[in-house]
Amino acid sequence: METGDCCGLENQGFTCYLNALLQTLFRTPGFKNLINSSGEHVLEKALHSLFRNLSSNNSSVGTEDVTRALQIDVMKQQDIADCFRLLLNELDKKTSSKYSKIFQSRVVNILECEDCHNTDELVQDFSVITLPVKPHLAESLDEFCKPTTLEGQNEVYCNKCCKKTATEMTYTFKWLPSVLVIQLKRFMQYRYVFEKDSSIVDIPLQLEIPCGNSEDKLTNENYCLYAVCNHIEGVNSGHYNAVIKCSEQWNEFDDKNCYPRCIQQKENGCLSSRNGYLLFYHKVSKVDKKLQNEGTANDCKQLKKKKPNKLIIKIIETEVSGTQDVYYRP
Repeated sequence: METGDCCGLENQGFTCYLNALLQTLFRTPGFKNLINSSGEHVLEKALHSLFRNLSSNNSSVGTEDVTRALQIDVMKQQDIADCFRLLLNELDKKTSSKYSKIFQSRVVNILECEDCHNTDELVQDFSVITLPVKPHLAESLDEFCKPTTLEGQNEVYCNKCCKKTATEMTYTFKWLPSVLVIQLKRFMQYRYVFEKDSSIVDIPLQLEIPCGNSEDKLTNENYCLYAVCNHIEGVNSGHYNAVIKCSEQWNEFDDKNCYPRCIQQKENGCLSSRNGYLLFYHKVSKVDKKLQNEGTANDCKQLKKKKPNKLIIKIIETEVSGTQDVYYRP
């Protein structure tokens, strides 16, 4: 992904969610290239200016032009996934959805009547795939794609039977984008109260997803994790930051602060996180899969060999018992 010196973003009040998102989009080449080659839309101009400042500064820069263009209340915390959808919708109003296409997955909802086995298909496009929280992200994907029976009050009208019948519903991926964005469904509403699920999730650095439908031969699309946007703490009082792979090094971006982060990779090729919320994967070819270990264990070894050179080293406990992350902060 993108290289270069780290540059932070100023928090205008409660805009940590926006800062984490903007740092990620700045390091998403397809999106950044479109912004740098455009400039007619007010938001495009604001992002173009911001990305130019991020490229040329080593300290922190402001985001006032972006918040004005999005008409964001900077004193109100928002959900980062909702902000991402808002940003794409605003950009696509005058740009023929060229920004959404970078992130857009096409999902086919197949409905099969259990009486006559007649099938109907509903095609939907999503810029963010929302998955349930499971111990492993692969389990979350399996849960999303597994067949579900709609019966009782949830029965679906069958045009062939001319009545409501029990129906099997299955989701399949018809099309997968160059950048796959996954939202873990950590926030749930129980009656009138929202709660956060802070369960630990194994997030694979490499992800393989079958793509196609019942009429096509399934092919596996390969993805590489390059950014994790974290939500820390609870529902009513939380904070966002982003951990992003820049070239061969993972960096943490926390508003105006940014510094290298040593990632602890498990034996199963995953990162374990109880705060990971919005995940960004970029599509890779089969040839690129040989690079799957870059930025993790090897980088940690290199970091540990380097002399601090006027750096303050802070050791803090990670979310996984018995492991540590090393932060090198200027």
